Amino acid sequence: MRKNINAISISPNSLRPENLDIDIELPTQCPHCSVAYAESPLTAYYLNPENYDNNSMIALFFCPHCESFFMIEYIIYELSNYCEGSIIRIYPAPDSGSKIKFSDQITTLSPQFVNIYHQSQNAEFAGLNELCGMGYRKALEFLVKDFATYIHPGKKSQIESSFLGNCISTYIDNEKIKALATASAWLGNDETHYIRKHQNYNSQDLKRFINTLVAFIEYELNYKEATDFLSNPR
Repeated sequence: MRKNINAISISPNSLRPENLDIDIELPTQCPHCSVAYAESPLTAYYLNPENYDNNSMIALFFCPHCESFFMIEYIIYELSNYCEGSIIRIYPAPDSGSKIKFSDQITTLSPQFVNIYHQSQNAEFAGLNELCGMGYRKALEFLVKDFATYIHPGKKSQIESSFLGNCISTYIDNEKIKALATASAWLGNDETHYIRKHQNYNSQDLKRFINTLVAFIEYELNYKEATDFLSNPR
């Protein structure tokens, strides 16, 4: 989500007016408590050299949920008729402890899924909203293909080389898992393509579908372990 704000110049010899309207990217969650966030900053200050290159801005935010302050540093780009701010870093850095924790079953099934998912979360925490969706889409492919290989170990090479959609339709048998994986793939494609087909959905919906998919896959893994145990108790 973006917002047009008014920033105050703190450059001692600025050639600009004292205030500057800047279209900025808002944070998606508080770095302290990880609650969803889309508030405007309390105040913002920008600094620019006389040649107008690499303008920077600091914005102060307040989270009403945990009653904490945080700051975001932006780089400002001058476009044809307006200025745009992109997030560089967040202070304090988001707590890595807020990352979702996956079960041992999921970690064993698809360690690369867990790794890519957590890297995508880091991008999201840093405000890189245009990148995290692509990361979640990549994580999804690893999860689906590793689960398909678990179900059909003799088809490993075919599964690895198949397109994600074909992999889901051909090698995923559980209808609920197939539906969740397909919906996630559709939203994931929107995160990587120029034109977004599903305007009412975004990367947060993609992540929600993936998290539900993980739960159903974990259910299947636990169910198989239970049936194996019953058929051969020790």
